[in-house]
Formats: sequence, C-alpha cells, structure tokens
Amino acid sequence: MEQADPFAGLGKALARLRKRAGFATQLVAAEALHIDKGQLSRWENEVPRPTLENLGRVLAGYGATVADLAEAMNAQPTEPAERTRGEGQGLAESDVVRSLAEAIRRIEGRQGDTESRVERIERGLEAAARPLSLSRPGGG
Repeated sequence: MEQADPFAGLGKALARLRKRAGFATQLVAAEALHIDKGQLSRWENEVPRPTLENLGRVLAGYGATVADLAEAMNAQPTEPAERTRGEGQGLAESDVVRSLAEAIRRIEGRQGDTESRVERIERGLEAAARPLSLSRPGGG
C-alpha cells in the first residue's frame, strides 16, 4: 500500500493563506516578502515545494501559524481544479499537524544554531573593535 503524502495540497493551502493575509496576487505577496514571484508561484504549484526554512518565512510573512496551514490544507476546495483531485485521500488533521510541528521544530533548531553563531561573531567583532590601550603600567 502506498503511503499518502502528508504535504499534498501544500501549494493550494499557501495560496489560501496568501489571500487570507490580504495579498490578492502572487506578485504583491512576493514583493512584500522579498521573494522572487516565480518562486512563490512554483511553491503554490508544488513544483518544487518550499524548503522548511522558506515555508516558515512565508508563514511568518502571512501572519499564519502551523495550525493555520494545517487548517488551510484541510479546507474544502473552492476552485474547480481542486475539486477534481478526489476526496478522502488526505491524512487526518492530527497527522498533518504532527508532521508540520516536527518540521517547525527542525527549523527552530537550525535557527538556534544560527543565532548562536551570530552571537559568537558579534562578540568577536566587538572585541576586535575595542581600542588598544597604549598606556604603560605604573602611570609612565
């Protein structure tokens, strides 16, 4: 038995969230999020799907949560192209939420690593920027 894709419908869900966020077109959303319009279009068409990092970036730009994404993925189709996909092929909402939560945890782990590296770099830059003391011990 073939396992169902837990992210099937991700592109349509991203389009729903984009519209819900008030971005009528991909172009307007892409400009606001500083993403290439063609790339946003490809993500909404799931060819290819966004990386987890980019998915998090888009959700943040749309003011959406993982729960919002899961809800949008389970929403009833409203466009004719969506209706032809067939019904009853998706996973249970809890499975989708669990998969997305795991993905977000991985992103957050990477973010923590990145923030730690940035802090080390900043400390190094601060140390390098401190003026050298040219005074001699003993007041001389």
